[in-house]
Amino acid sequence: MMGEEVAVVAIVFGSILTIVFLGIVGSIIKTWMKRGSNSDDITKNEEFLQALREFKEKTDRRLSNLEEIVTDEERDRKKSRQNVEEKQQSDSIEIELNEETEESETSNSGNLRNMLNQ
Repeated sequence: MMGEEVAVVAIVFGSILTIVFLGIVGSIIKTWMKRGSNSDDITKNEEFLQALREFKEKTDRRLSNLEEIVTDEERDRKKSRQNVEEKQQSDSIEIELNEETEESETSNSGNLRNMLNQ
């Protein structure tokens, strides 16, 4: 029985020691990796900064192109609306003119009839 108790105690303490050992080794490895890589400072990485500048320039160009397209479409819409409104106005003016000329013709013919009847 004593042998089994010793084995259980050894397993428990061995697992605790293993966990502590792995934690220490892991922190040492992390420290070593951080010390070995001095390129963590992005502002010193010229390639990254150049790529970032190019990306920004391309994005700005795309945005300006899209803005031009949108403004052109808005102008076209406004022109088409104005054309439709002008067409409607000219149609209504023609209708009014036609109605006025018809009224004056009927009144003139009525006046002529009245003159002839007298």
